[in-house]
Amino acid sequence: MRRMMEKILNCYGQQVTLLHNDLQYTFRAFFQPARSKTWQNMHLELSPLGITPRGQFTYIGPVEPAADLGDILLVRSKRYRIQRCEIIQDQNGPVYHWGLCMEEGDEDQWGNQS
Repeated sequence: MRRMMEKILNCYGQQVTLLHNDLQYTFRAFFQPARSKTWQNMHLELSPLGITPRGQFTYIGPVEPAADLGDILLVRSKRYRIQRCEIIQDQNGPVYHWGLCMEEGDEDQWGNQS
């Protein structure tokens, strides 16, 4: 399953750079706005290009390099801090990393419901 996931990421993912422990890794991953029915996503921001997400993103990346809580992802010249990260496993071991990220400068929106 891990090899299949790595092939999918390499074929369909976008290029991201992970800053982890003073090291830099560039690879392909899925990185998309988080879509949910939370308060943060109920108040949409409109821009000339359409609806702008409120700074929360989902990350799906390979097992290696290992992403961790607090690491930075560079995507399309923007910086995103990993707020939550988990290794997803099957019966044979790790398959991929899953994480929730916040665009740097938008930390006040993480969990803020005021």
